Amino acid sequence: MAEGWSQIKVILRNKDLEACVIVPFSGDGGQVQDLLTVDDVRKALKAKGISSGIMLDEVERIFSESLFDQEVLVARGTAPRHGENGKLEFFFQTKKEFQPKEDQDGRIDYHEVSFLETVKKGDQLCKRTPPTNGIPGQSLLGKEIGAKDGRDVVIPQGQNTEFSSSEGPDVLVAACDGCVTLNKSKLVEVMSKLEIKGDIDLNTGNIHFNGALVIGGDVKAGFVVETTGDLEIGGSVEDAEVKVDGNALIKKGFVGDGKGLISTTGDLTLKFAQNQRIRCEGNLTLGGEMMHCETRVGGDVTASGRKGAIIGGVTMVQGNIEVPQLGSVNFTKTTIQVGCDFKMEERKQEIDEELEKLGKNEEKVKQALYNLSRLKLKQQGKLSEEHQKLFSRLQDTMKYYPQYREKLSAELKDVNQKIGDHRSAQIKITGTLHPGVKVVIGKFTKVFNEQMGHTTLREARGEIVGFA
Repeated sequence: MAEGWSQIKVILRNKDLEACVIVPFSGDGGQVQDLLTVDDVRKALKAKGISSGIMLDEVERIFSESLFDQEVLVARGTAPRHGENGKLEFFFQTKKEFQPKEDQDGRIDYHEVSFLETVKKGDQLCKRTPPTNGIPGQSLLGKEIGAKDGRDVVIPQGQNTEFSSSEGPDVLVAACDGCVTLNKSKLVEVMSKLEIKGDIDLNTGNIHFNGALVIGGDVKAGFVVETTGDLEIGGSVEDAEVKVDGNALIKKGFVGDGKGLISTTGDLTLKFAQNQRIRCEGNLTLGGEMMHCETRVGGDVTASGRKGAIIGGVTMVQGNIEVPQLGSVNFTKTTIQVGCDFKMEERKQEIDEELEKLGKNEEKVKQALYNLSRLKLKQQGKLSEEHQKLFSRLQDTMKYYPQYREKLSAELKDVNQKIGDHRSAQIKITGTLHPGVKVVIGKFTKVFNEQMGHTTLREARGEIVGFA
């Protein structure tokens, strides 16, 4: 059957990228399947203009599996490969999702959940992967099929960001320390000053920020706020931990059950404080009362306003104090110490504790050496290898202890001299000094049992005296 191949139907699909054939079961003579061959299929494809992309295995399968009178895919062209779009990879969380942490007891801790992510200058924020070009395809009829190039993307550079000097314009880095965010305009920006309008609570989590921070509301109990810049809090601090590497302004109070701490390397200004701990390396300014607080100040303490008072607790100040009222009409036990470097006092306490620990350890080592010496004598001058090593180590330790004690004692002497150097420290009471107040200036102490008014306390010739 010379022209039997012409009975094979060729169908092009998918923009001429695919070709199917239908080989008839019988032809004019009733036995076409016996007469048609693989070559006939190839002739039919060639007649259609298809000479490449033919899948010979599929053609052969038509005859081996008798796939007659049905479409069989036998040829494929080369599909175009469109280019990939440019991509942006962010190195911070662009969607703020709370992910509470589980503590050691299996409880969920929401305090460390935070919507802030801090970065340092030079940290990578975003990286651009350029688009790729498309690769054209070819139809079964030999025609080129165009391919689209990938679309480019632009790095969303925002405030306080810059392109990397080492990796070029495809990498965006922080231009300063701060908080990184994807702002409303979808730009990456680093804020050196952050403003939180509400409270610090379970909705925000603890705050750890590189830069200046403004909090409009309160800092709730149990939460932590740390910032490397200045801090302003519009509300109160409630049994929370606030650490500021700079100045701090607390517009309302610092209250609670003594579980809180405010620590600043600069000045601290707050309206009032009660039952809390304060550590201020600069000057402390009070707008009202400070009651039953444990306070350490590296500069001066000034309480402004007629309600300014220090009542109860222990206040250690390296500089001077000026306050309308000290103590209370209830004879509240109040300790005020000026001309005192609280860091030196803390170091003195550490040295005292270390010397006490050293003495106890030395006694233990002496007892251990005594026990080993008795064992050695009992065993006629012989100790096991393990005991001999221990004996040698203990002997070395005993040689070290006197040197260490001498070093600590010398430092303690120096610390005591600095603590005693109170210079011209004074306490100025513009209102009333109540009975029950204990005043320490340098290394001199006096407890006041009578009320005094409008006086300035200084040390003169080894006594604390009041001057009008």
